[in-house]
Amino acid sequence: MAFAGNVDELALLQAVRLKERVGAVVLAEHLGVSASSGQAAYDALVEQGKAVESDDAISLTEKGLSELEDQLDAERVSIDEDSIGEVYEAFLPLDAEFVALVDGADADSLAELDRRAANLFDDLSAFVPRLSRYQDLFSDALAKVQAGESKWISEPIIDSYATVWGEIRQELFGAAGKA
Repeated sequence: MAFAGNVDELALLQAVRLKERVGAVVLAEHLGVSASSGQAAYDALVEQGKAVESDDAISLTEKGLSELEDQLDAERVSIDEDSIGEVYEAFLPLDAEFVALVDGADADSLAELDRRAANLFDDLSAFVPRLSRYQDLFSDALAKVQAGESKWISEPIIDSYATVWGEIRQELFGAAGKA
């Protein structure tokens, strides 16, 4: 559903929840929209009482969390349970491998895991289309790691590979009813 700034409201609310506190610029980058669209969506959440602003960042209010849960429930109804269950089961060994790998990861090992996980994330995006943005986030983080910027492996404040992986894990677990 289009929201202020032509942003998908469910993706917006979920991004704010996953990041806990987020500024408009980071939100725009995460959602893959222009800075002005990100700011419009940010402002609209505050104006509608779905988020509260503090120190140039927003977090969801009870109203925002309630709206998010309603929209996630509606989304889950449209997801084929058996298919998402298969994606979930296929993800678990990759997730365990990622957890073991991340602290000592280098560009090559991360790229190899990324290559093997790509089809799984394609399948996940087919069942939950709003999650297709994560493929771009993975690609962007991996490109930065391959360019020698090692902070993009696991830096927590940015959309590093580990941050994106953790968010997609939460998204998949929620879609599969495992959260």
